[in-house]
Parts: sequence; structure tokens; C-alpha cells
Amino acid sequence: MSAAASSTIATKLEVLNRISCAIFGNLYNPQRIRTGNKILRQRLVGPAINSYYPNVRPINLREITNMAPELNLIDQAEKARLDDIAERKKRGKGPPKKGHGRRSTNKKK
Repeated sequence: MSAAASSTIATKLEVLNRISCAIFGNLYNPQRIRTGNKILRQRLVGPAINSYYPNVRPINLREITNMAPELNLIDQAEKARLDDIAERKKRGKGPPKKGHGRRSTNKKK
């Protein structure tokens, strides 16, 4: 096989490659430069991940109590918090009365 015959085969293959890229919608890249096209053709991951988990917001006891006060539901965490505040007030550790805080003592000096 001569050099001229191999070059004509190479050009015919190049033309064939260009035509097949046009037909099948591929990117014609004769120098084989990395373009990142493989990544761009892939499906997006975000919508699949978002649709995997249900879109449900958590329901807390306060909302249920506000919707149906006749059930007389007691939020144990809120009750414990209020009891803790009452205990602290008994010991004198509660918040100061309005106007008797730290800033008011600074003004008197």
C-alpha cells in the first residue's frame, strides 16, 4: 500500500466520521481534544435526588394543639421548660424586671 493510498483512505475516514457525527448528533472532534461533552450529556442528578425524598414537613405538637384545643394535649418538653423557668425564678435566677437590668445600673454611675 502506498502513501498516497493510505492518505486517501484517511481522508475518506475523516469525511465519514464528520458525516456520521452530523447524522447522529455527536460533536465532531478530529483532534480528540477533551471537551467535557460526556459530562454534559448525562442526566442531571438534582431532580432525581429531590424526587426520592417525600416533600413532607414535620408536624409538631404545638400545631396540633392549636388546631384542636379540645383534646387538651400536653407538650412534655414545653411543660418541663416552664417548670424550669419557675424554679429559676424562685431561686432569683430569672430575668430582671423591665428597667432593672444591667444597662440601667450603668446609667446611674
